[in-house]
Amino acid sequence: MQGMEIFYIVISCVFIVLLVTAISMWVADSRMEAKRREAIANRMKSGKGLRVESDDLILKVQDGVVEICDSMPQAAPAAAEKAAPEAETEGAVLQPMEEMAADDAATAEKKDELQELVDRYGELTDKSIVFESNKQEKETFIDKYAALTAEARTRYDSIVAYILANPDCKKVEASNAVTFKCKTDKIVRVMIKRGVVVLNFLLANTDLNRFVREEGIKAIKINPVVIKLETDSDLVLAKQTADITIENIREEQQYRKERNRELRRQRYRQKEEQADEATEEA
Repeated sequence: MQGMEIFYIVISCVFIVLLVTAISMWVADSRMEAKRREAIANRMKSGKGLRVESDDLILKVQDGVVEICDSMPQAAPAAAEKAAPEAETEGAVLQPMEEMAADDAATAEKKDELQELVDRYGELTDKSIVFESNKQEKETFIDKYAALTAEARTRYDSIVAYILANPDCKKVEASNAVTFKCKTDKIVRVMIKRGVVVLNFLLANTDLNRFVREEGIKAIKINPVVIKLETDSDLVLAKQTADITIENIREEQQYRKERNRELRRQRYRQKEEQADEATEEA
């Protein structure tokens, strides 16, 4: 009798231990699942993650071909399968050829999307998590130039030739823009936006430009003068603006040259005065 009581006690203890272990594992698994869902939600909010749920894709397999369905397909009634062809023709609603072609195109597009997903990520399940970068290839300036109309390219080539006809002017090409300089000073930055050539002339007030440069102030940003080459009159205006900008740059370069020369003279005088003072003290 005492042995049976010990046996029941041992069995009860084992059951309690197993129950506690099961509850602990269930709690731990719940916490891990919650953390995983929270991480996925954060990635989705930041735009870096894409969650493929089980009800996002409805797949239909027919004759070995996988198709994506917009909704769950409904089974046709058995009576309809046994009906005569004449009855089907009389009761059927004929679709226009354009709608049928559109449906076929949509089905083909869905097949391509599914095949692209499978080729890119392999087998997709209801627990699959797909991450895809939002980075897209940007068109270069050369590509945008090639896509311009003949008139737009002619206007761009004309302003380019007009600027480069000035001495000490050069062109610096980048992937997304072209910059024209007079020695080291920028004249204009050319960009192409939505098929339109945009000229950003750095035409600044002379006094303000000198103040910003000499004082080394970075808080003041001088906005460029923007001209869009959409018409021939815009081209005439752009050439006039280029003349004014280049003239201001040359005046500014001459001013800096004379100022640097004067600063060198002052430093030379200071050195002479210091040398004379040292000689007198000696």
